[in-house]
Formats: sequence, C-alpha cells, structure tokens
Amino acid sequence: GEAILVIVLIVELLKRLPVLLPPIDEQKSIAAYLENKCNGIDSAIDKKQAVINKLTEYKKSLIYEVVTGKKEV
Repeated sequence: GEAILVIVLIVELLKRLPVLLPPIDEQKSIAAYLENKCNGIDSAIDKKQAVINKLTEYKKSLIYEVVTGKKEV
C-alpha cells in the first residue's frame, strides 16, 4: 500500500545521504578520550560502592549489637 511506498522512498532517500565521519586518527582520539573519561567514572562508582558496602556492614553490625543488647539506644 501507500505506507510501504512511503517507507521505501524514505529508505532510498536515506541511502543517498552522505555519512560524514571524521578521519580515523580523530576517531581514535575521540575513542581514547571517551575511554579515559569512562574509566574515571567507573573508578568513582567503585569508590562510592565501597563506601556504601562499608556503611551497610556497619548498619548490620549496629542493628545486631542493639538487638543482642551489646549496645543501648
């Protein structure tokens, strides 16, 4: 039907559009930059997760001490 014809025409138009890419050296530079930034973000996430884990363990320990009477509230 008409919808399929429209889709086919759009696909054909898209095929004709040029795809502009930066030179390979620039692509590699961009990829290295992004990799470096992602590594920094991953490191920050790991540090925050370590703090969360320590606080969770402390919370469990505190609850245990209160429940068993070793620590008064």
